Amino acid sequence: MERVNLQFLDLFKSSLNNKPYECGEIDLENLKHIYTLAQIHHVVPMIYNALYNEEFFRNADENFKAMFKNTGFRLVVSQIQRSNRFLELYKKLQENNVDAIVFKGIIFRNMYNNPDDRMSSDEDILVTKEDYDRVKEIFLGEGLEFIQKEGNECAYFCRQTGLCIEVSTSLFSDESKAYGHLNNLFKDIFEKSIKINIDGVELSTLSHEQHLIYIVFHNMKHFLHGGFGIRQVADFLKYIESYGEFINWDKFWSDLKILNYDTFALNLIDISLKYLGFDDNKAVYPGGVTNFDEIKNSNDYYINSDDLISDILDSGVFGASTQERKHTALMTLNAVEENDNGNRFKAIFPNVDYLKGSYTYLQKYPVLLPIAWGQRIFSYLKKNKNNKDSYVNTMELGKQRIELLKEYKIIK
Repeated sequence: MERVNLQFLDLFKSSLNNKPYECGEIDLENLKHIYTLAQIHHVVPMIYNALYNEEFFRNADENFKAMFKNTGFRLVVSQIQRSNRFLELYKKLQENNVDAIVFKGIIFRNMYNNPDDRMSSDEDILVTKEDYDRVKEIFLGEGLEFIQKEGNECAYFCRQTGLCIEVSTSLFSDESKAYGHLNNLFKDIFEKSIKINIDGVELSTLSHEQHLIYIVFHNMKHFLHGGFGIRQVADFLKYIESYGEFINWDKFWSDLKILNYDTFALNLIDISLKYLGFDDNKAVYPGGVTNFDEIKNSNDYYINSDDLISDILDSGVFGASTQERKHTALMTLNAVEENDNGNRFKAIFPNVDYLKGSYTYLQKYPVLLPIAWGQRIFSYLKKNKNNKDSYVNTMELGKQRIELLKEYKIIK
């Protein structure tokens, strides 16, 4: 791994654990690269806080330091405003007897040393189908803007604070062949929900056991769609550190093994131990093992996280670091759905379900799919007219990422 990536990871570890940075002096060129990494992984405030007391950073270029500081400060202030507004709106739901389960977002931020340093682009709530329209009435009454998505999933936007609240009636799209079946493990989600107090507000959220397995599933979902970032690994390890004692570990590993996700989860733990200072005292591994080295040294599991951490660092949050990476999603999704090596034809000519969100006329007139294909190809070529290698890069990256799916036993 390149030294600058190790420096970035050590800074992130320093912030996660509130401990000194230990990876040596960083020159200005690497500092600028680390700033870029912090941006694409949405961890600018955390990295800035880790750098703040370092002598080499104090002696760095004043304009660069000011830019880094101002960006971090702006992001934290914005996060505080969004969090406060969300809690206000959640109380409105409670006043109207709407049972809304909060997951990710503010629940995860609450586990960090400085919660508002951990960015959330939006907040997510799960409601019953009976309350779906009532939520719309309440949020519109509070001045939020309605954003229609697919099926029983939508979002609401607060223009004053930039808060976006995604509302759904299931954790995963039921229509997805790749991960729609994961909803079967959460059928009793409302019955098992628990309360967490954040800033004086009692929030309903997933049980600790369901939330931890959801994190694995959610990361895998984004792994299929282009990738996920280092912050999502941190959420996983912080959840174990915070709530591991409440997890039924036998069931956790059994559920993952049935879905072929256990190797993936074990390699997330390997990354957490290698690079992020993970305190795994509250974790229990398959078969009741409490020492991760015993898992690594056995022949029962494949533990080699080098390729996975490389993909994570390259990905950024939710695989959005490059257009090529985003475009690999069709190949990886198809590889999982069909359990084959991926299909280039489907990557170029996806089905109606994949495109109807971008080309809304397909929702009413699916027969117009060939027109959508043409628009999509034309748009792609227009955006990449100065980059003749873009298509080749996408296909090569797609093949590499399918190999990762095989490496971590998700497909055969």
